[in-house]
Amino acid sequence: MNGGRVRARGFTLLELLIAMAIFAIMAGMAYGGLKAVLDAGRATRGRAEQMQQLRQALYLLNEDLQQAVPRAVRDELGDLEDEFRGGMGRELLTLTRATPELLPNNTASGLLRVSYRFESGVLYRLVWHTLDRTQQSRPLRKRIMEAEALQIRFFGADWSTSWPVAGAGLPRAVEVTLNVPGLGRIRRGFWLR
Repeated sequence: MNGGRVRARGFTLLELLIAMAIFAIMAGMAYGGLKAVLDAGRATRGRAEQMQQLRQALYLLNEDLQQAVPRAVRDELGDLEDEFRGGMGRELLTLTRATPELLPNNTASGLLRVSYRFESGVLYRLVWHTLDRTQQSRPLRKRIMEAEALQIRFFGADWSTSWPVAGAGLPRAVEVTLNVPGLGRIRRGFWLR
């Protein structure tokens, strides 16, 4: 026998340092991979939100333009306002449109006044449920999407950047061009009935 001494079994300081170094390297690699996955997820969510806003904007424009009707209105001061106008500064587009009879809060006339405005890089949609307004009339205002720039053109006999032109009622088509951060330049045409 060994004279009664029992040798203690355990890890040496060197073995512990090596194990900790290996663990630190693996933890660093795992963190790098996790960070890449989280960053990609954030970027994907942001892009998905942009795409959803773009889809909603194009859908609303299409619905409003497809339902456009040649009905002029009176503004808050009683002055006659064109049935369809656009390309005038911040006011991109203003029109009168028919509403589906299925809507629960359908107006008595079945018509709405809709306007699109582009202010400080944000597209807004305004809706008046009363066509011939008073000074107390207030629109419902909804933020649609952000864009770096937005241009609109109208087609009657030729393309124009403003409407109405020379006694025309409704244009035949409308073209919208958006510059969206991260998505680039998007151009969409809409035919009117």
